[in-house]
Amino acid sequence: MDKIRIQRNVKRIEVNDNGEFITLDFDDLNLPYRYYGKLKKFENDRAKFANELAQKLKGKPADICTEELVKAERDLNIYFRDAVDEVFGEGTCRKVYGDILPSLEMHMQFFDLLRPYFEDESKRRQERMNKYSARRMGNVKHNS
Repeated sequence: MDKIRIQRNVKRIEVNDNGEFITLDFDDLNLPYRYYGKLKKFENDRAKFANELAQKLKGKPADICTEELVKAERDLNIYFRDAVDEVFGEGTCRKVYGDILPSLEMHMQFFDLLRPYFEDESKRRQERMNKYSARRMGNVKHNS
């Protein structure tokens, strides 16, 4: 029986001292779409969150503001935790951060640490597209 195997472009990245890893499957074109989409959404949502919270706390006593701020920050980071798992797969946050509710700064650091992998993949795809386009154009006959 003949067999073929498709070469895969999958990166396994160790994310903690327990040897656990996450997988970046760059053959899944939804991965960069989700990654860049969440980065943009994080920035937009963080600004929206700050503006809404400022309006909500305007004129309230300091003790109420502190309580509201803690609750709002917790809710926002639950949202971001779930978003990270949505992009990279269920259980990613537990592997990366442990059993805590990570801060927004931790989420942004995680995305920033992964950025070079996505940038390298983008360059690789561009080079491959240029290579195939040049090869294809070389086979085209022009009528003059």
